[in-house]
Amino acid sequence: MIRNLCLFALIVSLSNCGSVEKYNKQISNLHSVEEIHEDIDYAYHKLQKLHPDLYWYTSKDSLDKKISDLKENIKKPISSIEFYKQLAPVVSNVKQGHLSIYTPQRRQTKAEIKEKGKRSYPFKPLAFKGIDDRLYIKENYGKDSTGSLVADVEVLSIENEKVSDLLTNFKKLQASDGYNTTYIPEYVVARFGALYTYTHKQKDSILLKLKKEDSIYSYYISANYNKKNESPIKNVTSVTGAKEISKADKKEEKAKRKKIIKEQYKHGYNKYTKKNNRDFSFITPNESGSIAYMKIRSFTKGVYKDFYKESFTKIDSSQCKHLVIDLRGNYGGRLAEIDELYSYLTDKEYIFLEESKMTKRLSFLYPYFHSRSWLKKSAVVAFSPLIATYQLFKVKRSKGDPYFKFKYNKLRKPKPNSYKGKIYVLINGESFSASSILSTHLKATKRATFIGQETGGAYNGTVAGFFTGIELPNSKIKMRVGLLKINTPHTMEPDGYGIKPDVIITKELSDKDQELDWVINHVKKSS
Repeated sequence: MIRNLCLFALIVSLSNCGSVEKYNKQISNLHSVEEIHEDIDYAYHKLQKLHPDLYWYTSKDSLDKKISDLKENIKKPISSIEFYKQLAPVVSNVKQGHLSIYTPQRRQTKAEIKEKGKRSYPFKPLAFKGIDDRLYIKENYGKDSTGSLVADVEVLSIENEKVSDLLTNFKKLQASDGYNTTYIPEYVVARFGALYTYTHKQKDSILLKLKKEDSIYSYYISANYNKKNESPIKNVTSVTGAKEISKADKKEEKAKRKKIIKEQYKHGYNKYTKKNNRDFSFITPNESGSIAYMKIRSFTKGVYKDFYKESFTKIDSSQCKHLVIDLRGNYGGRLAEIDELYSYLTDKEYIFLEESKMTKRLSFLYPYFHSRSWLKKSAVVAFSPLIATYQLFKVKRSKGDPYFKFKYNKLRKPKPNSYKGKIYVLINGESFSASSILSTHLKATKRATFIGQETGGAYNGTVAGFFTGIELPNSKIKMRVGLLKINTPHTMEPDGYGIKPDVIITKELSDKDQELDWVINHVKKSS
């Protein structure tokens, strides 16, 4: 029995090695015109099958023409990367920011991982900021090859390609929701490292030309290989002569660690960036009172209910009359979290979302039926009777189309201690998805004053909720497709634009926080 299991494990291991090598060879080879055409047809078919409102902003005739022109323009074999550069701008014509497309990346074999460790791409430690066609290092989270790179250093070129040209090309690869113009410039800067990786052949070392003040110099950044320690030292005893730790001290230390971990979890602490997803504090501009400040970097990770309960209890106790919610750079996250936050910001009953349109009744289960994991596929089959019952309650038809029902479609109640004071929301082009849904409610009910730039997400809704991954059969290019049309009960005309600020503040590369400074000065003047 044991012998058979070992033999089976060996066969699986060899099969995995072979599949990795086959995959790497496939994505590095040139693909024939016929194979590329097959991938184009496959991608468009999947979009038509799964996307709940594919022609929301672009007509079918227009998109059909884009697809036809793409096929006509490809007349010779090309690589997956070159195909991506031509396919992505066509897909971006759907004008949906959640619809993403990625190039396949070379996979490591188990032998390579064992020898060198898992690879992370060279740009991973770097966060960027930019304005117009200029790119600067914003933060550096790494130590190895990027260790001496500091904030505010300008990146002039990469492997002798001008950054301005790269940014121009990257802007063609991604769409915003509708006709919004603030999202793409912010997106290509924030995702610069990833976009460079998608559009260039994998290299372990990349040459940057940098500028710091009046000095221009070259600098190499390298891929990092994290090799796990195969023989960790366990049960380390105290060094001879060192003071032994008592049981009481150990217990106290354990309690402290537990408290820190609980606090970090509540705030959604990111170990890599060493920042919280959500922070709360009071700002005191003068003797007349304070401003409650809530910075939410994303609506993901952490025990958000505990965070908001604690924060609004503090606000209520302090009788604070001014609240700032900072959604700049917040790309979204959980619907449950923004509904929870909104319940603290209104004193009226509300419906948070409309029922969400799908293409088919089982669209929301597509990711499970088509998962690479046999475990997920098996679970779907095993629980199919329960799924059928679940579907009866969660999906209904209206005018021939299926709609998914969330609990947020029903009348919701505000929290008993909901905040009654003034609200200021800081927004920019990176305020997207869930950030925009929350902002739509606050804007429509005239509950808040918005400061900054137009949000990247649209006022009238988006396509998100559930997502599925699609892999094209030949090039192995991947698409992420939203399966639900998410709308609030509020709409505006013209369609296709974000939440507009009441106070427009033009973006500048400065250490000053112009948006927050505006709020502080406004409160001082009005008090």
